[in-house]
This record gives sequence, structure tokens and C-alpha cells, in this order.
Amino acid sequence: MADVRPFKGIRYNSEKFKDISSLMSPPYDVIDEAFQRRLYDRSPFGIVRIDFGIVNPCDSETDNRYTRAGKIFAEWQAEKVLLADRNPSLYYVEEDYEGEFGKRCTRKGFLAAVRVEDAESGVYRPHEKTLAGPKADRLNLTLATRANLSPVFSLYDDPAGEIDKAFGACKGAAGAPTSEVLSDEGTTIRMWTVDDPDLEAFVKKTMGPKSFFIADGHHRYETALNYRNMMRSQNPGYTGEEPWNFVLMYLVNLWSEGLSVLPTHRLVHSLGNFSAEKFLADASAFFDVEKVSGGADGALAHMKTLRGAKHAFGFSVSGSDDCRVLSLKDSVDLDAVFAHRAPAMRKLDVTILHGLIIEKILGIDEKAQEEQRNLKYVKTAADFARQLAGGEADCGFLMNPTPVGQVKEAAEAGERMPQKSTYFFPKLVTGLVINPLF
Repeated sequence: MADVRPFKGIRYNSEKFKDISSLMSPPYDVIDEAFQRRLYDRSPFGIVRIDFGIVNPCDSETDNRYTRAGKIFAEWQAEKVLLADRNPSLYYVEEDYEGEFGKRCTRKGFLAAVRVEDAESGVYRPHEKTLAGPKADRLNLTLATRANLSPVFSLYDDPAGEIDKAFGACKGAAGAPTSEVLSDEGTTIRMWTVDDPDLEAFVKKTMGPKSFFIADGHHRYETALNYRNMMRSQNPGYTGEEPWNFVLMYLVNLWSEGLSVLPTHRLVHSLGNFSAEKFLADASAFFDVEKVSGGADGALAHMKTLRGAKHAFGFSVSGSDDCRVLSLKDSVDLDAVFAHRAPAMRKLDVTILHGLIIEKILGIDEKAQEEQRNLKYVKTAADFARQLAGGEADCGFLMNPTPVGQVKEAAEAGERMPQKSTYFFPKLVTGLVINPLF
């Protein structure tokens, strides 16, 4: 049973800050060093200073990004920069954004505290592999702050949209949103603080029999599980009601019209003896190869027309803006090629790209892929083209987005896709509301 509850969120003090947009930040895992510096410079009260602090050359065991995060978090609460809500609440969110090919969309969801469960429970279903490094980083931060700063983004199955309708009614009664921000991605985010016992009871009852599918934040969820286990070992008389038994989660209906999945493209580097001619010759045994005009954008536009009919990938090489589209031949028996994988995984684009192209043709084994020895990931066609033109990779592959239904099937089968298989857009900002674990 899923246990979804309201919580006393900690938020920026609206009397001190009339516009909190400059205080928000994207999730830590999409922030590079240059962006981190810009976020620091933007405000002395930016959440990035807690969630993803700068590493200094003289850091020590007693003075480092984690100890500073804990100190800043405590100071901001004492100085009333951050205030805890008086009553446990659910937090309803609407996000207006520009989706794929310029489509205007609105995604709806809500923030809640969700009981952390072991994977064997079947309540939560991950779909991507995780790495030890990010989990250690997030655990150190949780230990220092005793809080969830960023939510785990999860999907739930509600074809009739009952929960969205219930929140919509409460939003209408509440009037103006509690917070409104413009994210760095250009998303307008509105959030309502909802303290309504009837709604809370309805959400708890409706969500109870459901499982949730982690869309983004696998490392954060597994960190919450590790933190819970650590706290249980230190508190043998625990009741299960302690705040550290729960994790901050952003929940979105997987049937929502406003839910968008964008592709994450692959760049392959440091191959040493890469030959485009040899690759295309080897690939032609499995793929039809078609040259397209318009560079990366042209390839993506053509690939869109093939969605649902063909497994297709864009291909380009270093120093060139020419693109080809590789379409899997109908004669290729995916059940035979991927007999070692669950049926739900065999016909995923990401399985074909990583298993057939990157591993079988290019010779990069699964372990090297997981360690990202030869792979880089980019979100946009512009970055893809720029890095190839600059010689930062030997070649690259453009992808179509993974359909949400396929993500659900893979998760239900207990399978983990390669990292960066899905890019749920937009990213919910960090800093809207914090879940205290104390």
C-alpha cells in the first residue's frame, strides 16, 4: 500500500522575498560548474548554496560542502529566511512550458510525503540504473541537513484523472497561488498550499492501492531508503511514524496530457580508431541508412515521422553537420538478439541503441557504458551538433523520446533501463518546498 501524506513544508518567507524565482535552482544533477557559479552570484539566499554547494580546495572533514549546507540551512531557519508551514499540507503544482517542437503544455501534479518502501514491496518501481557516487553525495547532504531538498518525481496510474480533478476544485476555492516562479528553463510554475482534510483523506484513499513509477530522482529515492535504514539502526524503538520514514515526492498522473518525455542524445568519444565508413558498413547489416538534409534538426524531424513504425536513430560524426537516419530493418529479430532481456525491454529504442549499436557494433561493453567511459549525454540538437563540430566526440546518435507506456512496462517487468533513458520535461525546480526529516 502506498502511504501518501501531507507534511509541514519549509518554504521561503514571502514577507522577505516578493519574487523567489532567483532563489530557485534546477536539480543538482543538471548543474555544471559554470552554472553553479551563476546561481551563487544571483542571490546570497539561493537554494543552490544548500542543495549543491561549491567545493573549495581547502575543504576538510569539518568544513566542506555538506557541513556548510547544514549550517546555512539552520541559520536561514533561525533568521526566518525559511519558514515552516503551521499545518501539514499537500502542495498542488501547475507548470506551463514549451514542449517538443514548440508545443505549449501544462503539467499538473502535487507534492507530498510518501512512505519509503523497499523495492520488494512493489509499491515503487524504478526504471533506470543508479551509481554509487551520486547516492553517497545525496546521503551526505541528507545527514547534514536532515531534510529532503529536492523531490523524487514519480508517476501514478489514474486514467480517470480523479486526483487532478480534486486538486483543481481545491485550487479554485483557494484563489491565488501561494508561490509563482519562472524557472531557468522558462517554465512558469504555480504552487498552491492545500490544507484540506477532505482532500487529504481522498488522496490517501485513492493513492493507497497504487504503485508509483520513478520518472526522475532514482538516486534521491535510494538515498531516502539508505537514510531510513540508517536511522532505523540508530533508533531500534522506531514506530514507523518518524519523518525519516518518508520522502518528498512530486506525483504526476502518467495519463496527463501535460506530461512530456524528451529524448536524451548520445555522444561517443575516445574510441581511438573510429572509422565512420566501417561503422556504416557494419550497421547496414541491421539498419537501412538514409542521408537527410537539415543537420540534426532535420534528422529529428524525419525520425518523428517514423515513431511507432520504425526504430530510428540519427547519426553524425565529428567535424561534420551531415546526418543520416538509421532505421532498423524489419528482418532483424529483436527477440533473438535480446533473448537475455525481458520482453518489455527488447523493443525499446534505448535497448537497441545501447545493446546493438554501442555494444555490438562499436564494442563498448555494458560496464564501460555504465561508467560513462566513452559516453556523454546532451539534451538538445544544438548541443549535439556543436560538440560534434568542435571535435568533442567521434560520433553521436540522436534519439526519439521513450513513450511513457514503455517506461511503465519496463518498470512493471522489474527491468532497469540504461541511465538517461528518459528525460521528463520540465525539471521541477529545487526550493519550492522542503520536507524536514526531524
